[in-house]
Amino acid sequence: MKKTLGLIITLIGILIVVGSFVLTPDHALNAADSGSGISASAGLAYGGFIVFGIGIVLYISSLPLAGEKQQS
Repeated sequence: MKKTLGLIITLIGILIVVGSFVLTPDHALNAADSGSGISASAGLAYGGFIVFGIGIVLYISSLPLAGEKQQS
């Protein structure tokens, strides 16, 4: 369950980051440029990176350590 939840949160984070880059207006420099203000979607892009990181941490914490035998 924890693996699936981690992968779902990671996917949501990726979609947020991609959406912030795709939905940024053409006149803004890029999605991570805070100089362009709100139209640059910088907050959305950085928030997506944070959500992505949380999902990765959840997924990795559910994996067994290297060399550890599975306990049944």
